[in-house]
Amino acid sequence: MQTARYLEGHLSVWRGADVLTFIDGLSTNRVLDLRKGECQQTTFTTTTAKVIDRVALFHMGDFVACVSHAPFWDALHAHVSPRILGQDVSIFDASANNEFYVRFGDDDSTRGVHSTNDGVTIGHLEGGYDLIVATVGKHVESEVNLDSFHAWRIERCVPWPGYEITAKHHALACGLSEDVHPSKGCYIGQEVLTRMISRNKQGRTLSIVANEEVQPSEITTKGASRSLAIIRV
Repeated sequence: MQTARYLEGHLSVWRGADVLTFIDGLSTNRVLDLRKGECQQTTFTTTTAKVIDRVALFHMGDFVACVSHAPFWDALHAHVSPRILGQDVSIFDASANNEFYVRFGDDDSTRGVHSTNDGVTIGHLEGGYDLIVATVGKHVESEVNLDSFHAWRIERCVPWPGYEITAKHHALACGLSEDVHPSKGCYIGQEVLTRMISRNKQGRTLSIVANEEVQPSEITTKGASRSLAIIRV
């Protein structure tokens, strides 16, 4: 396994009796059944199904920790905050007290669970990598930089915020079909995604390509000979 520092991680704390219902109504995946010790990814989308951010939810018991992409935080917060209304939901920014890492190369780990030890929380996510949140001052050894993680992602077609996951594309084009639950209740963007799935027409898809096979403008993560690209289908 290898570990890299993720400098653009962001942590927010979501509290209240209505938190899971609130998130479920605004994002693509079903999160109502999330329990303490479990983690799950879901995607917040606009009414046209364009991505606002993909997040990882860690159920900590008394609250849900939401790990998102720092450059997208303002847009995400502006999207969800006005929709709280009278619900028992409060959201606090906790990024300043934490550092973030990704660990990869252990495909045999049990996915969808997390554990905390001495201020370090490790979530085993469905993408085949671990997301680590460490309280500032807690040592986590990172022996490689994020370029090594991106090379690993290319070979497994794993999307990442700021690369494949951007506001430019809808959730299916970004490679986030695993986040789109097939039979959950209404959420923002559901109508558009459901129509794409039912008609088997989504316009673009995330693919592993040889560098010379596509236009440079289609490449989202560039590798030495192969890259990730969002291409027309």
